[in-house]
Amino acid sequence: MNKSSFIISISGPSGSGKSTLVNELKKKLVEAVSFHFDDYALSNTYPEDFSTWLKEGADPKQVLNPDFLKDLSNLANGGTIVLPHNKQELKPVKYIIVEEPFGRGREGIGELIDFAVCIDIPLEIALARRILRTLEGIQRSGSKADEPLKQMEEYLSQYLIVVRDLYHAINTRVKSDCDLIVNGINSPELLAELIIVELKKRSLYV
Repeated sequence: MNKSSFIISISGPSGSGKSTLVNELKKKLVEAVSFHFDDYALSNTYPEDFSTWLKEGADPKQVLNPDFLKDLSNLANGGTIVLPHNKQELKPVKYIIVEEPFGRGREGIGELIDFAVCIDIPLEIALARRILRTLEGIQRSGSKADEPLKQMEEYLSQYLIVVRDLYHAINTRVKSDCDLIVNGINSPELLAELIIVELKKRSLYV
């Protein structure tokens, strides 16, 4: 595929620091834009039953988001796109850094990725970070805590039943087909530097 941009994907479970690392790497690469999975959350389609999905192997191809794929493909091939959540216009540059939890696992996305990074982190640390993020969001907004706390309660209930095992299964898949595994305990600044060092080693960075 003759793309105009080099695509780096960042994967990891919720709370692993994907978005933070994407943005840190974008700053260090300079000629880069970030492209986030969560910006397309409203058009994501997941399997109806997570337990069945997990038992059948948690195939990432069952997570569909044609708008995400279409926009990433257009951007990678020199087109200008408009993000759906904030109407920000993105123009093609040298590097596109993609927050993609499934790495190369999803059909169409995998073929676009040039360098796949997986954040490896103990799941209890990722969970603690997510809880803290929710609490910090409540404090910053000054709004009533009822709704976000209810959402967190529902998330934790599902986490104990199936979500933790799903994260483990998905990250195991990603690690089996990525170019670099980084330790999510380390700072985003250090992880970004490690990625750049690896790109230089492989003559993928100019």
